[in-house]
Amino acid sequence: MKDKQSYIMPVIAAALGFFMALLDTTIVNVSLPKITAYYETTIDQISWVIDSYNIAFGVVLLTAVRFADQFGRKKIFQIGLILFVVASVLCGISQSIELLILFRAIQGLAAAMIVPVCIPLVLVHTPPEKVGVVTALFGIMAGISTALGPTIGGVISENFSWQWIFYINLPIGILAVSLIHSFVHESYDPTASKKIDWMGMITISISLFALIYGLLQVKEFGWSSPLVLSCLIGSVIGLLLFVKIESKNKDPMLPVQLFKNYQFACGNIALLCLGIGMMCVYFLMAFYLTTVNGISQIQAGLILSSSSIATMLITPIAAKANKWGTLWFGVIGYVLFSIGTYLLGFISPDQSVWAIVGVLMIVGLGSGLIFSPLSIALILQVPEEKAGIASGLFQVSRVIGAAVGVAILVVMLQHMMQNEMKTAKNEMIEKVEISKLSDNTKEKLKLQFEKNKNELTENKSSLQDVLHKLTDEEEKVLKSSPDIAHAEINKRFAIERKEIINIYPALEKIIKDHISLAFKAVFRFGAIVMLVGAVFAYLNGINARRMKKYIRERNFEVAMKR
Repeated sequence: MKDKQSYIMPVIAAALGFFMALLDTTIVNVSLPKITAYYETTIDQISWVIDSYNIAFGVVLLTAVRFADQFGRKKIFQIGLILFVVASVLCGISQSIELLILFRAIQGLAAAMIVPVCIPLVLVHTPPEKVGVVTALFGIMAGISTALGPTIGGVISENFSWQWIFYINLPIGILAVSLIHSFVHESYDPTASKKIDWMGMITISISLFALIYGLLQVKEFGWSSPLVLSCLIGSVIGLLLFVKIESKNKDPMLPVQLFKNYQFACGNIALLCLGIGMMCVYFLMAFYLTTVNGISQIQAGLILSSSSIATMLITPIAAKANKWGTLWFGVIGYVLFSIGTYLLGFISPDQSVWAIVGVLMIVGLGSGLIFSPLSIALILQVPEEKAGIASGLFQVSRVIGAAVGVAILVVMLQHMMQNEMKTAKNEMIEKVEISKLSDNTKEKLKLQFEKNKNELTENKSSLQDVLHKLTDEEEKVLKSSPDIAHAEINKRFAIERKEIINIYPALEKIIKDHISLAFKAVFRFGAIVMLVGAVFAYLNGINARRMKKYIRERNFEVAMKR
């Protein structure tokens, strides 16, 4: 029988590494403009600072879990922590954008050795009655790290050099390594042989790489591009080869028979839906707040973090899933998430911050009811020695769902935005035509609408540009006119200037309203996906009676060091 307090320090140690690795998926975003200027590079190239991390993370996940089960979870976790800290320092001192991208990929590789190993690493220290609490904690950490990343990154980049978004990992990583060394026992999958499944590892890595890379390129090239189609076809071929190889392998890295359990398969599909839903809220909402509402990335991050507060508040209840079963927790969580996502579509550009926070807290409550019960169900639905691979699949499904989500949502948003901007342009032209502006100014404004229809949503610079151009034109007219006509010219331009200042808020509102309509359609899509997730969460769920049976039969200590 485990000491009921013996799990606390291992959980803290693992949670530090878990938080650090997931924080780096979003903390860089706010600093990208500074990094772009520092290296004098392009937007296309700077996007690889994020993409290289996500690709390496997704591709290596299953392989890292398999190695942890075979050769020691503590060992792999510590190697991952050390590699992550070293890569973080190297990111900070990189002298070229190419080196930064390389070291970010190494960071992603290290994160894949940290994140999926956390839960199986601490379960060997956790009393059965605390399994729900522990898994809930890691669900909270996932939500908090994702939401707080932009805020922390913004605070650091505004007050220090951008390199400190990487250097901050140094003290966290060192503390985590020390605690792991002192308080965590080694554990394995006792049924796993030491033989490395090279063919399985290669085929699944190729499949995951092709899938994630292809999905990341959709936003730039579209679904029908040869590159994206080749990647998706290659991913399917790689997956089919992997399944064929694993089904014949005596010591497979991923026992495909796990998916014969329909509940386990349904749980992973539910996770795919969750990944899409998370991107719909945290990715699109951040863009909406900064683009339409015109607030800073830091403010947007703080607003988004309100969902994490709701997640923390509901987690003590969600942790009861190990007693009451996971069945209705997951369903209610997905439904709440769906309702919150749907309500986001009704947020207007001039909506109060508190209304936005209220809707995001509904999403947070849903998240809190999803993470813990779903992770408990997936772990309990496989043999206890397979807890590591189940945890790895949990992360893989979520990462793939997020990648699919970004690809689909960006394409949908672009399509809706194009349609709405056509309508907005026509409305703006009508507004200008009935104004008191001169024909010359009307034509110039129409040309500006054609040049950049989104400029009005970003700031007031477009208004200032028009006023400056009007002033320049006034000066030219004055220079070429006799003094006796100056008073009349000044009066005419003053009327013109006043009319522009009066009409611009209306034009700005037209643009913002139509952008909101574009987002509304995409948020509705996210809400539908989460309702689909609710169905699979129901199919994955464990009722209270079966939960008591699972917990009573479990003894995670079988995986302790042999």
